Amino acid sequence: MADVVVSEGGGSGDAAGEASAAQAAHEAAVAEGATAVQAGQAQEAAEQATAAAQVALAAAEANIEAGAAVEGAVATANESAAVATVSAEMVHEALQAQTAAIDALTAELKAGRTAEPTARHAKPEGEQPPAKTVPWYYR
Repeated sequence: MADVVVSEGGGSGDAAGEASAAQAAHEAAVAEGATAVQAGQAQEAAEQATAAAQVALAAAEANIEAGAAVEGAVATANESAAVATVSAEMVHEALQAQTAAIDALTAELKAGRTAEPTARHAKPEGEQPPAKTVPWYYR
């Protein structure tokens, strides 16, 4: 801003006073113009600040929505983990049951092998092995 200097008295009277008044009026007009420019810049800055605040508000709302979506996803993941844990426990129990059944069958097979080794391979009584005869066309 321009400095306004008002001086009283001195010099040559009315001509000097008129020149000083004209100078002061000019400086006042310059100051008024500078104030108008600054007011326009302040208005523009206020509009930009309002637009920035609206963008920030929209971003905050989007963050809130994203947070809610993440919260829902975490809840779903927790439920899925619980179901997977139950399924894993069921698979483990089924494998234990299979192992027990295999062990029982193995024990039964071992018991069967040791109890009847001769009875299984023995020939029934009265049965003779076939005679070793050679057909007439080979003689």
